[in-house]
Amino acid sequence: MRAPPPITNERERIRTLKRLDILDTPPEERFDRITRLVCSILDCNFSSISLIDEYRQWFKSAINLDISETSREDAFCAHTVAQQTTLIVPDTLEDTRFKNNPFVQGRPHIRFYAGVPLVIDGFAVGTLCVFDDKPRTFSSKQISELESVAKIAEAELHKQEYNALSNQLEEYQLRLAQTQKITRVRSAILERVVNAESLYTVLHDIVYAIETEYPEQICSILLLEDGKLRKGAAPSLPDFYNDAIDGVEVGVGVGSCGNTAAINAPTIVEDISTHPFWEPWRELAARAGVGSCWSQPIHGANGGVIGSFAIYHKGKAVPTADKMVLIEQFAHIASIAIEREKASQLIWRQANFDALTGLPNRNLMLEHLQLAMSSSERDEDKVAVIFLDLDNFKDINDTLGHDMGDKLLIECSARIKQCLRADDTVSRLGGDEFVIILNGIKSLNSIEHVVEKLLGSINEPYVLEYERVHTSASLGITLYPDDANDAKSLIKNADQAMYGAKNQGKNSYQYYTQDMQSSAIKRITLLNDLRYAINNNELFIEYQPILCFETREVVKAEALLRWQHPTKGRVPPNEFISLAEESGLIIDVSNWVFNEVCANVKHWQLNFSSDLQISINTSPSHYFNVEMNITEWLNTLLKKGISARSLMLEVTESLLMEANEMVTKKLFQFRQAGVDIALDDFGTGFSSISYLKKFPTDIIKIDRSFVKSMTDVNNDKVLCEAIIVMAKKLGIKVVAEGVETREQFEILKGMGCDYAQGFFIAKPLGKSDFEAFLAKH
Repeated sequence: MRAPPPITNERERIRTLKRLDILDTPPEERFDRITRLVCSILDCNFSSISLIDEYRQWFKSAINLDISETSREDAFCAHTVAQQTTLIVPDTLEDTRFKNNPFVQGRPHIRFYAGVPLVIDGFAVGTLCVFDDKPRTFSSKQISELESVAKIAEAELHKQEYNALSNQLEEYQLRLAQTQKITRVRSAILERVVNAESLYTVLHDIVYAIETEYPEQICSILLLEDGKLRKGAAPSLPDFYNDAIDGVEVGVGVGSCGNTAAINAPTIVEDISTHPFWEPWRELAARAGVGSCWSQPIHGANGGVIGSFAIYHKGKAVPTADKMVLIEQFAHIASIAIEREKASQLIWRQANFDALTGLPNRNLMLEHLQLAMSSSERDEDKVAVIFLDLDNFKDINDTLGHDMGDKLLIECSARIKQCLRADDTVSRLGGDEFVIILNGIKSLNSIEHVVEKLLGSINEPYVLEYERVHTSASLGITLYPDDANDAKSLIKNADQAMYGAKNQGKNSYQYYTQDMQSSAIKRITLLNDLRYAINNNELFIEYQPILCFETREVVKAEALLRWQHPTKGRVPPNEFISLAEESGLIIDVSNWVFNEVCANVKHWQLNFSSDLQISINTSPSHYFNVEMNITEWLNTLLKKGISARSLMLEVTESLLMEANEMVTKKLFQFRQAGVDIALDDFGTGFSSISYLKKFPTDIIKIDRSFVKSMTDVNNDKVLCEAIIVMAKKLGIKVVAEGVETREQFEILKGMGCDYAQGFFIAKPLGKSDFEAFLAKH
């Protein structure tokens, strides 16, 4: 890529450009109309009005271009400005000046460019250009049209110059008017207060008005909130000073403003460097360059202090009587603005929040729901709306009184909020009805987790004025956008589902959609059944043999958990293992599997194979759990006289991805004790190789998905071979899962794989069948 040629009369050109006062100004419709017009006329994808200063190309207007500026070296338009005539580049890849340009090689992949210089007072300050992502040519008519539109852009730039001069004149006249007629400024401030402009704007206007009339003074307005002074407006004081003062507690002798707020009277400090009130902030004031401070209380409608108004000077100073009157006037104006803001906040809160519980009311809830629905569309997830109604609340009101009912509602509100995630919201519609909005829903699991917490928390007994009270809740759940597309319908659906929950016997929940309701019931039923499966002897283990390629002996086996339900028959592991994980039952289930394996492996080693090793799938939850420490298994092995080499623990990549110091320590404890660690389903996760370096790994198990589709001519074979070679370099053994055919077996053997597991060797076998298999092999 060639740099743009030098531009003649560059100093005068830059001076002319800066005189326009247009660089780094916001977009303007009058320029955007021009770029849209030229795009339409010439049927191009991109167009811009760009200006070239000393170092960059800056876009005043751009169509379909998401950058605001580029370096001058990369700018096509710099070439146009340099040659001061229309530049046409039919195909950038054929032009040595541009073929290596980053905007040719990368987005927006410019292949065609046409630019006309924009000339002001004889100097080309920028260009009007069009460009496209495919090569093309322009006829003489099209070039003429582009040049004609460029004249319009030049006219707008001239207008910009006139506007800038006009603005400067108006600014001077405004300053003059503010200096000469301070009363007009006071009127303007009061008008802003009446027109309900923001408190921040009004307070800054007050400060600006005084500092304009009296340039030697520095003003500050502080607001009194909960016994502390907070920043209101002090634009002429340094930020470090304002930040240090912000939050100071009021008190007698606490600076000028703190003392004023405490005694509700003016405080005049002529010399900050010697006055005892300023001893803690003396160095701070010196750094800020202030030497005196006069503070006036800002009074509310009832005469109480709502803030302080202060005037600083750089040196020692005492206010005259006239100046004190002026300070009082501005403090009074500030009080009007502050009181109006407080009244507006009170009105807004009364309109949007429930007076009893402090929760959002229906109005604010509908706003939150609308925002949640909009976010859901953008993030492509769902929103759950839950209608919660307390059970038997009327009975509590009737028997214990409405005061107790109110206390119960307040306590329930607090419990509901504690059960929700940070970005969820709860509102009170009235009476004992609440609406909860759950954002970012990806699956039913996250909804049911919150719902179970809500039911459990609300069902806990309440102690209200030494009275023990019990209640529960009925919840109706609906989903956006599955069930409805508007807020009104969602609330209605959730309300209907809530009544369905009450009809079920209360203290429960129900989905609006029947399919989801059926799915939820199935999950809950299965989970309840799983809780009893261990004690009812419904769980059992099948063992799948693992064959050594080299010796053709079965030296290992994987313990696979199974569930024989008394009425449903055999439940697939993929249906109940995830439930066990979510509910926390997985720890009890894992301990049961471990004990079963221990009860068998010692017998098998004595009677069939002394080197037999059984692998157990372990759950990430077990490693993260503090109370149920998985390393207790080591003590069990020691007590039962079972060699640590008898077991191998299979871990998932998800555990390694989330592992903290505690998890890592547990893995190394197993490894140091002699228990082998296997990384299951290798190759299907993210950055598996990095884990082999960081965590103890004796065996990796190639996922069955690679083995299943492996042939002599596809990529899966290459991947398997690469994994095996890598493992050997690291001193790690390899088990190939899902070996189902002789072809797969022979290919893996030829690659040097250590072990094979799959139907070709043997299906998972019950205890007695596995023993028979061991006896035969």
